[in-house]
Amino acid sequence: MADLALITTYLKQSKLRTAFTAGSIIVAFILLGLFLPVLRVFDSRVDFGDADRLMVVSKTSVMTPLPVGLGERIKQIDGVREVSHFTFFGGTYRAASNRIAAIVTDPALFPNMVDEVAFNDSEGYRRWLAEPASVAVGREMANAQGWKVGDLIPIRSLIYIRKDGSPIWTFRIATIFDPATKDSVTNSMVINYSYFNHERSSGADTVGWFAVRVDDPRHAEAVAAAIDKAFANSPNETTATTEKAYAQSFLKQVGNFKAMITVALALVFWTLILITSNAVMQGIRSRFSDFAIMRTLGFASGRIARLIFSEVAVLMAAAGLLGMAIANIVVLIVATRTDQLLSLMRLDWRDWAIAFGLITLCTLVISITPIVQERRQKIISGLGEAVQ
Repeated sequence: MADLALITTYLKQSKLRTAFTAGSIIVAFILLGLFLPVLRVFDSRVDFGDADRLMVVSKTSVMTPLPVGLGERIKQIDGVREVSHFTFFGGTYRAASNRIAAIVTDPALFPNMVDEVAFNDSEGYRRWLAEPASVAVGREMANAQGWKVGDLIPIRSLIYIRKDGSPIWTFRIATIFDPATKDSVTNSMVINYSYFNHERSSGADTVGWFAVRVDDPRHAEAVAAAIDKAFANSPNETTATTEKAYAQSFLKQVGNFKAMITVALALVFWTLILITSNAVMQGIRSRFSDFAIMRTLGFASGRIARLIFSEVAVLMAAAGLLGMAIANIVVLIVATRTDQLLSLMRLDWRDWAIAFGLITLCTLVISITPIVQERRQKIISGLGEAVQ
């Protein structure tokens, strides 16, 4: 108890230094707690067991388009109930920073294929089917942009140019769709494929990917294998997988995020060690006179070393665990608000074990130098500082 009182007193001697040091540790462990689940997602195998909807993309790259005619061949495969296609449109509205999540598909198939949304306005839905240049907009996006049914909206595509050379596509909002469940996301726009395909300057009769409904989710993996086999050794080889695995594959092909995250974490903790070591050294250096008096009063060098180590350990553990707790809350919020790849994110015992390991390692590394310097400090020099 006496040692704990001393440690608490030392940490309170320079409250500002302690607060800044603890803040650095908290931020480092928040980043650790956020990144570790992401790294695990990259290494995870996404199960087919409960998947009744598959994604079929080009085997070459998720960025490589596929001929729209492949959909008819996919329909003929045993176990396939329904097939639709999607193309990522991308775009901005008014300002380059105002990104619009827009996809292109067949409106007739969209409600059945994407059961996370609901078209409560049947007249609006029929209007969308009848007017190729119109779009359906999610309730969340409409509210955020201030849109209503009937509005004409100019969208600048980041990918596709019109036949007239303009990147500006003007659509009329035919209907607004709503979330089908409390977890559904409606921050998107859906464009009619027939109009898009007719108006774009290149890539006609191609799509980004196919969505496939299977008859029995228990046979999803077998259906995926059959689809890939059907197009093996052809100019358009495919990879059929779950939506979550598709998102995983997309991230991997966009860039080596796993390596970047690992490097970022290494740099964060190297910087943490430098900052914390410097702060601890300043604190220990200012107390050399105290340590000299303690040694004069009979305190063994080992006990003083334990005090220094314990001070670092208390600071690292308190701030580090607080950072992990904050990260855990953030991860849970993200996971519960999405049904895509990030829903796999969780902080489990492995992440906490890594955090405890890093707390221990950083404590050892940070405390070694001040302990060595304190042991080398002569009592007479410390007493001289006390007299001054």
